[in-house]
Amino acid sequence: MSDIAAAGRHDLRDALDLLSVQVADGILHAEPVYRGETRLPAALVQPLVRANVAEILTALAGETSSLAPARETGRITAAEGIQLDLLQDAYRLAGLRIWEELARRLRHQSDTGALLRASSRVWTAVDRSSNVAVRSHLEAAAGFGEGVARTELLRGVLTGAVQDLETARRALGLPADVMLVVAVTVPGTASGTTSGSGADADTRLQTLAPAQAGGDTVTALRLTHEGDRIVLVAAPTSEDAHLALAGLAPGARTGASRPFTGLAGAPAALAQARTAVRSLNPGEPGLSCFGDRPLDALLAADDGRAAELALAVLGGLRERDPRDEELLLATVEAWFEHGGSGTKAAAELHCHRNTVLNRLARVADLTGRDINDPRAAAELYAAVRARRLQPTTFAGVPPAAILTAHPGGNQQHSDPSQG
Repeated sequence: MSDIAAAGRHDLRDALDLLSVQVADGILHAEPVYRGETRLPAALVQPLVRANVAEILTALAGETSSLAPARETGRITAAEGIQLDLLQDAYRLAGLRIWEELARRLRHQSDTGALLRASSRVWTAVDRSSNVAVRSHLEAAAGFGEGVARTELLRGVLTGAVQDLETARRALGLPADVMLVVAVTVPGTASGTTSGSGADADTRLQTLAPAQAGGDTVTALRLTHEGDRIVLVAAPTSEDAHLALAGLAPGARTGASRPFTGLAGAPAALAQARTAVRSLNPGEPGLSCFGDRPLDALLAADDGRAAELALAVLGGLRERDPRDEELLLATVEAWFEHGGSGTKAAAELHCHRNTVLNRLARVADLTGRDINDPRAAAELYAAVRARRLQPTTFAGVPPAAILTAHPGGNQQHSDPSQG
């Protein structure tokens, strides 16, 4: 054992967090070789990187490592169609970052031989993990075979990279003369969490039970692309397709395109589905179909303009206490929700009708827009929807917290917005 090893200065496990972040960031963003190439979402890359770096550091410290993270990494990258050279580059990047940290700690070491031995230890540990990952990748790719190729073909159809669409349709196993719908389920929801757990989850054609489609067969092809779970559904009718989607993503945040009839429409349908899912309020589960919420879709399609609209119309509310601001916004929403009925809005908000009217008068004072003026009302409604779709644009608190703190009542002075 070298003097460096004897001194324990090759043990970098205390730098696990720092090194994991550096390597993951390099894979996802910093290194040109990965930019535009990686298709694994950060939520999957980061824990994989951490587990592998921990294994390498354990081996570098002279302790036994299981190499299970390397095997899992090989399997997942094969399932996602990641090229083998990119997998190897990721391990080389990890080795470089680990050696840089070790060299920094040993910068005052004058024994060149000891430094060379330390370098050898680093790259031996990295190569050991890399070789296991490569073998796992090759074995998994051989097993996935057709599924991986199908994933890449579907990805090409959705991005517009595939030109021979009839051949693609046959290779994907999709029936002719059917209605197609693309759906996007975002990460972090019940059916949207990307696990990368294998070909069965992402690459295989699925035939849904006839009961899910009113007695007719529906097929669906899935993959993970740019962090989102995407499903291409083929069904006899558009109603069958949307019924199947509702069953595929219960409790999730899912956006669906308009139905279309040929794979040439897939790239536009993917864009529609992404806009549709962004038309849902943050945290709101459900299935949003493109065209069902045209104003929300317009606002979701241009975050910058939507934020400008919200700030221009509702900027006066920002001078209020955030809880009062939220109370006024909730009152405007209730008024619109109930077709301009102050009585029904008051019932929803658990307050008197006069309280609703007084709050709306305060909104008019603060925004310069009278809700009884149709043009002003249109601007208010659009701005409130932009505000809800981009909650971080303004400071605020959830409506439930407001209603708990201000349950309302029949006395006008109980309304905090009147102060």
